[in-house]
Amino acid sequence: MMKQKIIGVALLVAVVSAEQAGAQEAGAVIDAATKAMGTAGLQSIQYSGAGSVFMLGQNPRPEAPWPRFRVIKYDASVRYDVPGLREELVRIDDENPPRGGGAGGFVPATGQGGMRPILGEQRIVRQATPRTEVGQLQIWMTPHGFLKAAAANKATLAQAGGRRALTFTALGKYTVTGTLTDQNLVERVETRIDNPLLGDMVVESAYSEYRDVGGVKFPGRIVDRLGGHPTLDITVGSVRPNGAATLEIAAAPPAGEGGGALKATSERLGSGVWVITAGLNSVLVEFTDHLVVVEALGNDARSHAVIAEVKRLVPNKPLRYLVNTHAHFDHSGGVRAFAAEGATILTHEVNKPFFEKVLTLPHRINPDSLSKSPRKAAVEGVGARRVLTDGTQTLELHHIRGNLHNDGLLVAYLPRERVLVQADAFHPRPGAKPYPTPPQFTVNFVENIERLKLDVARVLHIHGGNDPMAVVAKAAGRP
Repeated sequence: MMKQKIIGVALLVAVVSAEQAGAQEAGAVIDAATKAMGTAGLQSIQYSGAGSVFMLGQNPRPEAPWPRFRVIKYDASVRYDVPGLREELVRIDDENPPRGGGAGGFVPATGQGGMRPILGEQRIVRQATPRTEVGQLQIWMTPHGFLKAAAANKATLAQAGGRRALTFTALGKYTVTGTLTDQNLVERVETRIDNPLLGDMVVESAYSEYRDVGGVKFPGRIVDRLGGHPTLDITVGSVRPNGAATLEIAAAPPAGEGGGALKATSERLGSGVWVITAGLNSVLVEFTDHLVVVEALGNDARSHAVIAEVKRLVPNKPLRYLVNTHAHFDHSGGVRAFAAEGATILTHEVNKPFFEKVLTLPHRINPDSLSKSPRKAAVEGVGARRVLTDGTQTLELHHIRGNLHNDGLLVAYLPRERVLVQADAFHPRPGAKPYPTPPQFTVNFVENIERLKLDVARVLHIHGGNDPMAVVAKAAGRP
């Protein structure tokens, strides 16, 4: 018995000694990298450049890369003492024809884009602060931020792909790993964050072409990736360590804080038809023995607000179908909540394999309703047309051909109400009168309605508002 205790104590001492040796070795590597990169005295850094930005989840079809925009100006400032990070970029949509979503400044030739044109350019400001978990991670994933965080969070040392890798746990749930070159320069930093659709999504930042600026090593090229696809590719021009610029630390409160739970409101559109608004629009259609909802935007929280309003309006009927107009993340981020509710997802057949995959992805960082549910999600593909009817109520789903925004775009038509529900087939720019001309996307939309011989009185936009069909047709050059 005494011998067993002695062995146990010896093993414990050996484990503790190994951990201490490992910590000392990781500390030595961090110190060497901190010295090589000039991190110790770095309180802030500003850098600028140009390159490309890619819009997450806005690809024209699920297997395609995120759409690319040319960045003609990129400025970033990072403060490590506050801490905070601010990016400002000016992008141009110079792909012709434009494919996918994420449209920037309004382009008259297509009818796509934002509210105000700026010579085809759009300025975007993004800010990260420690007030949000993702904001803190973004600061720690900068090359010097990683070394500071690795030292503060007792990183461990290992080998990855022939490189030394430092790993630490951030905020109790995020594993952050950075690899170093033989010159002790941070080469790559990786973690995973929660995405409403992709679950535990890989986030990567790659750094290369380092140069010395006033004793600080900084990369000449930065490539960020989300979900395996690049989202930012910048060639760095100027770098200014410890500059005088300050950051305004401002951030919206995290979900569930400050503003309370998201609530949905509804408006009756016809017999057994309601528009449900929670930021943007969804549509509820009541049939004899079941319910159908068109569009699950955003995330789990928004879908739960819509589902709660559905149950308030029609409390005693099951939710059988969720119609997804297209696979862009802003229009599909809430599908998992509907799958957890037991609804079958109806989407265009080009999107079916994608949804079958994402509905099984793990959500361990931020478990959602589907990850907690015993239900197995179901997806059905829609071809050119599908009609849901009980003999009285009818909902038609039609594929919009030739639309550059998304290859699998569906519209929903209510023949009794003569209302067509559309999402991103064209952009009406609410409040803009008259509609933009010549509008490529609007023309395509109207041509599809004519091809399908739909008797449409009004067009209801998922992004808000509705318009008489006559106004839309006039904008497309129809008499």
